[in-house]
Amino acid sequence: MFFIPYLLIGVFKSTLLWNNRHSLLKGACELRKLTYLFITGLLIVVLAACGGNEESSNDKKQEDTKTEEKAGEQKQPEVDKVDADKVVATVNGEEIKGEDFNALYSQSQMQYVQMGQEVPKDQLEQMKKQVAESMVGQELILQAAQEEGIKASDDKIKEELENVKKGFEDEKKFEAALKESDMTMEDLEKEIAKNIQYTKYIDQEIKVDEVSEEEMKEYYEKAKEQGSSEEMPAYEDVKPQIKEGLEGEQKNKKTQELIDKLKKDADVKINI
Repeated sequence: MFFIPYLLIGVFKSTLLWNNRHSLLKGACELRKLTYLFITGLLIVVLAACGGNEESSNDKKQEDTKTEEKAGEQKQPEVDKVDADKVVATVNGEEIKGEDFNALYSQSQMQYVQMGQEVPKDQLEQMKKQVAESMVGQELILQAAQEEGIKASDDKIKEELENVKKGFEDEKKFEAALKESDMTMEDLEKEIAKNIQYTKYIDQEIKVDEVSEEEMKEYYEKAKEQGSSEEMPAYEDVKPQIKEGLEGEQKNKKTQELIDKLKKDADVKINI
């Protein structure tokens, strides 16, 4: 099992930065959903906060429903998988196998489909490389965190596990989703522990600058220009989402800079 946190979000930059008016309104929710998805490595978390609970309890507005139905009609992409046992990359002797790569490569394509978009065929090879690079970057950061003695306490793991469970109606549905994802509770706890280590290290090494009012308004105006005929939400209504998106963009950039720095002193080989 393999988790990918903030890094792989860069693969979906064009879709996550709300390139139309409708997605601007929903942007922060999608960002949190995807971030949590990649952090835990649990594909089932898509059903959790921002998703399953909101959709089942609120009955969604017609506009949201139409958009989601359209996305749901998209055909699942055929993934050009690599052999499960193939060593896709090594990071200081630690192997990244095809089995983990295939799962994340497939999911990266599905994120586009779920948002009503499709990855052009001529960009699939580039996406493969981006996914592999992201997995390498995640492993570099995790190793750096472990070298510094950063650990995940049992209490913190338990707290995060409860947060995951809150995304499901009951324990049975959580266990069913866990089984469907071919994970045990122990697997999930290990992935959560990795996420905690990763996050602690990132928070320790990366400081995000305050996003200015001018930057947020500039982004809002660009979104208006790119929008369709749908009614644009008022700036104040989407200001928190814009702020979160711009902070995330900044964090992604600084994370990549940190990875580049770690890579200089690492033994990294990518075989894809």
